[in-house]
Amino acid sequence: MKKGLFLWLFVAISVMHAYAQTRTITGKVTDARDGSPLPGVNILIKGSGKGTVAGPDGSFKLQLPTGAALEFSFVGYISQTVSPDGTSAMNIQLKAGNTALNELVVTALGIKRDKRTLTYATQEVKGAAIVDAKQNNLVNALSGKVAGVQITNSSGMPGSSARIVIRGNSSLTGENQALLVVDGIPMDNGEAGNPDGSLSGGGTVNRASDIDPNIIESINVLKGAAATALYGAAAARGAVIITTKNGMGGIKNGRPTVAFSSSYSFENPILPKFQDKYAQGSEGQYVDGNNGEQGSGSWGPLIDTLKVKGVAVPKRDNVKDFFKTGHTTDNNVTVSGFTENSNYLVSYSYLKTDGTMPNTNYSRHALFAKYGTKLLKNLQLTTQFNYISSDNNRLLEGNSLASPLWTVYSAPISWNPKPSTNADDGSQRVFRAARNNPYWLADNTGLRDRTNRILPVINLSYSPLPWLTIIERLGADMYVNNTDYHENIGIIGSTSTDGRLYTRQNQFQQFNNDLMIQIKKDFGKDWTTDLILGNNILTNYNNSNFVQGVGLSVPGLYNVANASNVSSTYHYYRSRKVGFYGQATIEYKKMLTLGLTGRYDGSSVLSKDKQFYPYGSVSAGFIFTEPLKMADNPIFNFGKIRVSYSAVGNDNVPPYSLTTPFIRPTSIGNITFPFNGQNGYQLSTTYAFPLRNEKVKEFEIGLETKFFRNRASLDISYFDKKSLDLLTPGTPISGATGFAAASLNAGDMRNRGVEVVLNVTPVKTKNFTWEVGVNYTKIKNEVLRLSEGLNSLFFAGFTNPGIYAFANQPYGVIMGSHFKRNEGGQLLLDDEGYPQLADDLAPIGNVTPNWTGGITNTLTYKGLTFSFVLDYKNGGDILNLDNHYLYFYGTPKVTENRGTSTVFPGLIESTQKENTKSVVLTQSYYQNIFSSADETSVEDGSYLKLRQVSLGYNFGHMLKHSPFKSLVLNVTGTNFILHKNYTGSDPEVSLNGSGNGQGLSNFMAPANHSIILGLKASF
Repeated sequence: MKKGLFLWLFVAISVMHAYAQTRTITGKVTDARDGSPLPGVNILIKGSGKGTVAGPDGSFKLQLPTGAALEFSFVGYISQTVSPDGTSAMNIQLKAGNTALNELVVTALGIKRDKRTLTYATQEVKGAAIVDAKQNNLVNALSGKVAGVQITNSSGMPGSSARIVIRGNSSLTGENQALLVVDGIPMDNGEAGNPDGSLSGGGTVNRASDIDPNIIESINVLKGAAATALYGAAAARGAVIITTKNGMGGIKNGRPTVAFSSSYSFENPILPKFQDKYAQGSEGQYVDGNNGEQGSGSWGPLIDTLKVKGVAVPKRDNVKDFFKTGHTTDNNVTVSGFTENSNYLVSYSYLKTDGTMPNTNYSRHALFAKYGTKLLKNLQLTTQFNYISSDNNRLLEGNSLASPLWTVYSAPISWNPKPSTNADDGSQRVFRAARNNPYWLADNTGLRDRTNRILPVINLSYSPLPWLTIIERLGADMYVNNTDYHENIGIIGSTSTDGRLYTRQNQFQQFNNDLMIQIKKDFGKDWTTDLILGNNILTNYNNSNFVQGVGLSVPGLYNVANASNVSSTYHYYRSRKVGFYGQATIEYKKMLTLGLTGRYDGSSVLSKDKQFYPYGSVSAGFIFTEPLKMADNPIFNFGKIRVSYSAVGNDNVPPYSLTTPFIRPTSIGNITFPFNGQNGYQLSTTYAFPLRNEKVKEFEIGLETKFFRNRASLDISYFDKKSLDLLTPGTPISGATGFAAASLNAGDMRNRGVEVVLNVTPVKTKNFTWEVGVNYTKIKNEVLRLSEGLNSLFFAGFTNPGIYAFANQPYGVIMGSHFKRNEGGQLLLDDEGYPQLADDLAPIGNVTPNWTGGITNTLTYKGLTFSFVLDYKNGGDILNLDNHYLYFYGTPKVTENRGTSTVFPGLIESTQKENTKSVVLTQSYYQNIFSSADETSVEDGSYLKLRQVSLGYNFGHMLKHSPFKSLVLNVTGTNFILHKNYTGSDPEVSLNGSGNGQGLSNFMAPANHSIILGLKASF
């Protein structure tokens, strides 16, 4: 029935179109000041999405329906609307404007809209800024540039993941990251993760790193639910809209423009500081780990005077020696062009990073092709294809003894780790029991993560009438991810000393289809309407196959056939969402805008009686400077107030959470399966309650202003977002029910915040321009409610210490052991004057930052450009589990004060008197008191970073008579930490990768700062 209705509508419109008449219009657009041509001017048929772009000489040509008018717009110029009035040749002169307000931005569903009419908060980052950031992972390129967005890079390992959250965490255990959309098609940004778990193995790469920054035209961040409602459930947490280049803007008439870029970088690790005075040993007595003695601590004698058999023991820097300078090469070539009826772009990139740790690297091949053509004068076809192949070799991170940093960071300065094996039997050379030699691990273990991915898109746009457009968009996201890991015979502290290996293959397929009807109609001179009706179908197919082999027969042969004990698992998931949506935008006199959106979604992962749910938004914007006729005011030329309210649904739960299946256990009690050749199955311990959708209700109000003829702009937003009935699979419940956990709607959460974006151009002359951008974000997060009987939810770490959610606390509470204190927070000391460990566990920190901010500066003088980005985070604690262990071993820098005396502030518990007793900081103090309290490992995660600094020169003006149109040389530095309180490498760290449970660090690859030399040329 529905298909028949659409077909009838399509035929009827086509018949109507047969009577429509068009004519060819040509012309040229010039600058009214000096008559110079204006290439790149946007020329649109008024009331439609059709149009063209002026060529390099300002000329244009297009088919125009009878009676239609043309709109000419260009950044920095006053827009014009012109009717041809019978002529076929037009000469248009644009005046330099005091406004740059007619800026088109890409919003939900890939629809371009005039930024001045938007009724919600967005922020755009140009593709050039993404490329200039010089980041392998696209997400990291946004750091410090967008208000309301928190970016967290997980580690310095090549191919590490990065997390992007907009306006705070809005789900307890589900996905909190923003939806990524490429040219209108949602893409997966998941992280496969380490099969052993992040705590034991660290993370892997997130899929946003597959996107080559060189193909990006712009990124528009949609922050609030009112902006993202049309995308459905997945965008309830915000959306990042990526628009790729299309080949327009080069040379017209099909002549290709060739662009080439190449860069080479030097990456040096940001290493923590360790004590370098005391040798291996205990209580001041030396333990010679180089000659067969073993001991875990560095509590021995001063190394400067230490001799063995009369020979001085050399002091080593095992941390610095283990790392090396990393290198990255990044090369891209792009060919593009366009004619009156078609446009094309082909891009190929190759990126290769050699890490700072032995045998670690990341490489990515990326091929992108895009072609657009007019099949008919009112029928536009755009096709594109993106292929990515990535390969990542990494060492384990985290708490597993297979992580080399366990030994590197705890190794005594008197121990020489080379050679890594003993000559007599080939066993590992170690300084203590239950640890591996880091160089042996680098040579005999490793994880390889490979992905092949394609993202095809077909977009068909039919405009039978100037005010009517029908769009059919079909896209897919398909990839195969293979993860292989091996440990050789001789591994210490793993599943088996005889080694093991595993392989995992994840296959992901996502298909997205949108059918949209857009009606743009003017009613008189004052009223403009834009109506969108559409249908969306999103289907996912996922399967995962895991095979593990334990006990190798032949050393170094990493084939599952070489394993004595083989096990495997297989998982298959599929889900579907169906949505019907509509959006209406009504504008009055270009000063008052009303926006309405509505969507009706159905999701297969929810209970049958709750599968379909409606939601929507209402918003309004008022440009109060229009009725006051202030557009030409030299001081204050633009002001807009916007307000919105939205209620959005979300199905943030995996497939099959509605069932309580039977699963095959490894063992039940003393019985292992298979048992006597028979498989056994056990009912899942997670009970499935009927599930309804999450709800996100958000109120937003904002003020946008522009001053001094657009030389300054200020955008302030306040939002209040409540997430209700949050879905929490695997929530712990009472054992009296017969189940250990349940999937249910278990909580509510709230985020309130302020976002400020300030842009200023202090100086702008013919040869010199100075541009400054400032952004500030402050968000107050609170978990309002957890399900009855549920005290907390666990995210990451250990049970003690760990990262949790508690009701009436900000998301991400660090829970652990602590020192005794009275109600006033004073330490309660023992009779000797030392702190005492409390008997209970308590909140000892929180990972949520107080506020974040960023500053961008760009100075341009003729062909010379200097720019930098500062990024600041205030607050947000980190549980540094490195120190939790290393305090015991005596390697952190702070332990150099051993033997000194101090008076701890506080009260003697037995007398309740102020403490005046001086105590000695001994080995016993650090091992039995200081390292035993988890609170000593909680550190302030604040930082100030010079995220990026770049100096470049464009030699284009010197090459006018050469084939080159431009030639740019630049040097860039990235990730220079100007201030931090964190004693580890970089406070921007997460052992849990891009998942929930941020703020946890444990033997992670240190972050790097880079120096990059680059060349860009076009001809």
